[in-house]
Amino acid sequence: MVETVTEKAEFEPVIVAFCCNWCAYAGADLAGTSRFEYPTNVRVIRVMCTGRIDPTFILSAFRWGADGVLVAGCHPGDCHYVKGNYAMERRFNFLEDILKHLGIEPERLVLEWVSAGEGGKFAALIRNVTRQIKDLGPSPLKKTTDAAIEALRMQRLRWVMGISQVGVKIDEERYHAVVDNIMKDEIERQMLIGAIKEKGPMTIKELSETTDIPPDRILRHIISLRKAGAVSEVGEKEHGYLYAVL
Repeated sequence: MVETVTEKAEFEPVIVAFCCNWCAYAGADLAGTSRFEYPTNVRVIRVMCTGRIDPTFILSAFRWGADGVLVAGCHPGDCHYVKGNYAMERRFNFLEDILKHLGIEPERLVLEWVSAGEGGKFAALIRNVTRQIKDLGPSPLKKTTDAAIEALRMQRLRWVMGISQVGVKIDEERYHAVVDNIMKDEIERQMLIGAIKEKGPMTIKELSETTDIPPDRILRHIISLRKAGAVSEVGEKEHGYLYAVL
């Protein structure tokens, strides 16, 4: 226990911050010129608008070693592109769900609004986020992160998470349930494809043992992947078909 506490005390998190060019990045610049002190754990990436941050960028940050990710943009109503921050806010909710699916604490992803004149707020935000991530400890790197990144590149999932949904009146509860199901399906399908690419042709039984996905769900995914031309039968093994990635 003492060892764990000591490790946490010595742990210095790596935090990637995506900052809007027009507000948050200018706020970061003001914090520097105003000589506000804050930890140096943050690696800032300037983006023209938080609404243009692809969800895969955030998962890739975790994949390549970030312990936390901060997204900082304009206050609602102040977006240079009108609705970009609202689009990011919607995606943020789904990204939290994806992190839960991956076994990564959703608290590692932070969304905050900072204006160009809020240098003090930016410095305080960095201090708070660094403290929060430090308390959580190093990010657990999951194999399924790669599958989630590939899933987010699929048209089916991108469409339901798209900016076209901003301002559209929908049943939020039903919408989230649909997206959650699609997200789970796409991540599992990419896990299956990844397993076959890594180990070669496999049976449904072998895929289940490798990915911990129930055989009945794998069969349903295999049918969909076959229809899409992603996998095909290439032989038999122990009374089961072998499937390979095309």
